[in-house]
Amino acid sequence: MNINFTNINFEKDINLPENIQTLNNDIKKICHELPALNIVKDINLLDYTIEQTEKFKRNKKKFVVFGTGGSNLGARALINTLIEQPKNILFFDNIDPLFFQNEIINLDLNTTGFIVISKSGTTPETLSQFGSIVNIAREKNNLDMLFKNSLVVTEFKDSPLFNIAKKNNCTLLEHKKDIGGRYSIFSNVGMIPAILAGLDVKKIHLGASKAFENDDFLDTFKFAQIFKFCTSNNYLSNVIMTYSDGLTYFGKWYMQLWAESIGKKDRGITALHAIGTTDQHSQLQLYLDGPKDKFFTFIKSNYHKKGLKIDAKIMKEESINYLINKTMGDLMHAEQDATIDTFKLNNFKFREILLNEINEEAMGTLMAVSIMETIAACIYFEVDPFDQPAVEQGKILTKKYLS
Repeated sequence: MNINFTNINFEKDINLPENIQTLNNDIKKICHELPALNIVKDINLLDYTIEQTEKFKRNKKKFVVFGTGGSNLGARALINTLIEQPKNILFFDNIDPLFFQNEIINLDLNTTGFIVISKSGTTPETLSQFGSIVNIAREKNNLDMLFKNSLVVTEFKDSPLFNIAKKNNCTLLEHKKDIGGRYSIFSNVGMIPAILAGLDVKKIHLGASKAFENDDFLDTFKFAQIFKFCTSNNYLSNVIMTYSDGLTYFGKWYMQLWAESIGKKDRGITALHAIGTTDQHSQLQLYLDGPKDKFFTFIKSNYHKKGLKIDAKIMKEESINYLINKTMGDLMHAEQDATIDTFKLNNFKFREILLNEINEEAMGTLMAVSIMETIAACIYFEVDPFDQPAVEQGKILTKKYLS
């Protein structure tokens, strides 16, 4: 993974505070000691997760993942990178009752595995999803098979989900107490669905370990400093623009990671995700000609000569000369470079991340770097990267309205 900054002079454009070295040392310490990152060094735990998942996988044709937010988005981001999406894994993070019922009602409980994930064991959405399946199984007099086919990931403590799993002999794996939901990508939360999808999870951990083996964290510091200490621009938005359909759910995962971590005490920067080339036709006008309050990151890859070849004869007949003897990948690559060069020519400050290939190792590195840069930004903004106090009020009121 290569990172490059354009049109920004870190000596002139960034005014660092006197205590910057202290802040940077704090960030290094947090990242080095962070259980969410250090878990990639625990080879035995990963082997155990692989062993238990493969055992659970036996005699099952389909898998359903119940979980919301961090219990869902990380795994989806990893699986989304596969060109051929697995048709036997269904994710449910929302509770739209009509869509949920339509998808769930006809599942064969005898051949479907249910992965139920909630760190606290009290997440209402996840409990309602699992409870709905329990009700269907009860009506079909098939509860024993449902629980036999259920794998629960939660903290090992007294909670509704833990108690249900324990009482009914579900396969039970521990959600580490010291790893928050949105930081749980490298734990069993992200790895179990990835294993079921056929991804090489050891390569994911390898990529993550490479991201923080360099003690400098230089690019991580630089990126985070732009939002807090840039004197030439007041950035209000952190726009991630990805050019691969395989990174669609990475964008969703990143937005949760960034938003829940930095948005506190009336401080923070709004994370936005744009998809090239689609959003070049819907958002690019605003980005280029609107207020200059957004910092952009372009995540690109090499698409030269990839994909289907465009028919030369019909292009020639219509004088579309630039598409003659080209592939769709050539067009994608050209649009990617053209957009980036347009930002460059118009003196926008931005960052490019080049992934030569979008594979397990690259995703491990990208996601670990994203975690570290989010933590760095939070330290600069003097907010706790690991809590989310504002969302608790809504949870309390939801339970009140149902009572």
